[in-house]
Amino acid sequence: MTALQLPPAALTDIGTGRPLVFLHGWSVDRTFFSAQAALADEGFRVVVPDQPGHGDRPIGQVPPTMAGLADALDGLLAEAGLAPAVLVGWSMGAMVALEHISRRGTAGIAGLVIVDMTPKVANGADWTYGLTGGQEIADALATADRMESNWPLYAPRIARAMFAADREDSAALIRRAADSIATCDPVVMAALWRSLVLADHRATIESLPVPVLAIASTRSQLYGPAVAGWIAGAAPRGEAVLIEGTGHAPHIEDPGAFNAAVARFARGL
Repeated sequence: MTALQLPPAALTDIGTGRPLVFLHGWSVDRTFFSAQAALADEGFRVVVPDQPGHGDRPIGQVPPTMAGLADALDGLLAEAGLAPAVLVGWSMGAMVALEHISRRGTAGIAGLVIVDMTPKVANGADWTYGLTGGQEIADALATADRMESNWPLYAPRIARAMFAADREDSAALIRRAADSIATCDPVVMAALWRSLVLADHRATIESLPVPVLAIASTRSQLYGPAVAGWIAGAAPRGEAVLIEGTGHAPHIEDPGAFNAAVARFARGL
């Protein structure tokens, strides 16, 4: 066990140079960033932890909330010598990064990459950049209750929503994702989902003192490309990149374009 009390299989830490800390999304694990290991050959230190409650890292005593996961991230950054790091948050991972920044500031953080994610999942009268289905808070919380009571039904649905529809390789990607998602604890996943949909980090983005890159996908089933445009415009030092032909997981569906965008951003800091 490391000083972080992570099982060895729950942390990838390869390469040297500027640390890139990849934070995976809800209900998946660190292996979904396997294609980003190639960045270790391009002068970067690639660090990919399983977040608590995912993969090989049990939830343990960590509260199943965005704040709880942000505290776990703080421990990783402090104990693994990762400053100044670039945080790369995909989906829920971006929300964990924003929660960390809102609570502790950006000391030790050189930049932030937000991958197909919004600062506020639930839609409302003052916000239309949430989930593309238009769900508001009540809808999203009700979904959490249904997922908790029938996780086997939802695991393949979550997997299908993760990738662009009708890609030639989508069937294999969906099967792999569904198998991984099915192993998660539904009680923990429901609790994290509730915390996720209640979060609102619009103000965090509007006050970010570090550069932020919003990566969007043209065929995401969860968030529209306009979300990245909002982030780029709202952040004091924001920019957006659109990756064609990909869904909610551009780092899996087009790792070449994704890795190039992250490397360019990180080298420019």
